[in-house]
Amino acid sequence: MVERASRDGHWVALCTARNDSNGDGRLTASAGPRGELRGDSFERYLIAPNAELPIEAVLGADASGRYALVMQRGALLLWDAESRKTLDLSALGVDARLSAQSFAELRTVAFDKDSRRLLYVRQSDAGGRLVVRNLEDGSERRLDPGPGSIWRARFDPGGAFIVVELINDDSNKNGRFDFPAPILKTPRPCSAGPGRYHTWVDRGDRPTTVLVPLSGGAPIVDPDLVMAFGDALLVRNASGELYLSRGGKKRLLEPAACKGRIVHADPERELLVVGCAQKKTGKVSLEIVTRNERKPLGLELSSVELDREVSDAPRLVALYPGLETVLLDADRRELISLKTSDVVLATRAGRALVRRGNTLLFFDADRRTEQALPVTLDRYPQLLLTAPFVFISPALVNLDSAALVGTSTARPLSLSSEGQLLMPQKEAEADGTRVARGPLHWLTPSL
Repeated sequence: MVERASRDGHWVALCTARNDSNGDGRLTASAGPRGELRGDSFERYLIAPNAELPIEAVLGADASGRYALVMQRGALLLWDAESRKTLDLSALGVDARLSAQSFAELRTVAFDKDSRRLLYVRQSDAGGRLVVRNLEDGSERRLDPGPGSIWRARFDPGGAFIVVELINDDSNKNGRFDFPAPILKTPRPCSAGPGRYHTWVDRGDRPTTVLVPLSGGAPIVDPDLVMAFGDALLVRNASGELYLSRGGKKRLLEPAACKGRIVHADPERELLVVGCAQKKTGKVSLEIVTRNERKPLGLELSSVELDREVSDAPRLVALYPGLETVLLDADRRELISLKTSDVVLATRAGRALVRRGNTLLFFDADRRTEQALPVTLDRYPQLLLTAPFVFISPALVNLDSAALVGTSTARPLSLSSEGQLLMPQKEAEADGTRVARGPLHWLTPSL
């Protein structure tokens, strides 16, 4: 079972059964209804050309595919696919403890979006300290988020801050600082899928969000903080007014009557889509807010309870007011209506890849034209996205060239940024009852 593959297809991390561990004279493996594995025992490996690393877990990877974070013999290692070397982060004092929450990766270790820096928390007698490591030269600098226990830490998507969830208040009044979820003693074993979901509600102390500037300034603690927005802050005061705060100055974005929630945030364009609550319909009406204007979009969505974090600044943003499908063109500040029940699978610059029933098409926002692709989709298609490619069975599509690259009736395990599909043995494809069998190979499908 493939647990993770690098974007460039250079390495894969997988669970595999190689030995007759139960002594029945044959090699067997299957999955139960909750994802539990049956048969011979599984072990984890990170595999690359001419390299095989036995591991206990794969816990993260950078966007380029060069680096992976793996657990080996209880230590957290940074593995470099280019040099084939590992750096023992545990020897540097990293906090590598895992949360018992489902789908949770490392709490306090993260790559930046450009694959240039690694963030980790170093434990010490004085408490946790943030460490930003330059991946090219190995230099490090430390940042202090303030007193307390660090529950989570990550790079802000806008690139100006480190976002820290800090336990610095005994909110449950039990005389100590408690994390909101338990800590795993060891990584979870191999399984065929997350058949069980673990959550903890109202447990432990409530974290305080602290923004630590990467520039090295003082940590920012604001109880009204919504999110970082580039080098500015979005804040909401007790009355519900939504502000943009920059350099000590505040600009009112929405009055308290709006009860505004962030639907889309794009700091590169300094553009926000805000939903204002409507008492009569129970929905939210959308307004677009830029540096110089605030105007209604004439569109309503179902109730939006939580603010949506900063995006990667796409030009086309899909919105779904009921059965309708609408694209917001962030460059032109206008709405484009598609057909009812269309599903936008991905956008790239001024194009959107759209599923319409069992057909597939490209919509060009500049020309306002549609280009149908010569393929019929599966009734329940598998979807994999690794830009600039999208696989929606059986079609492999290139977003940059707006072209159908090829088709595959087999079920791939992963998709690379080069447009290759990771395939098991053809005669032993994985499905709901069978585990994939090796050898695995990367395949570029053809028409």
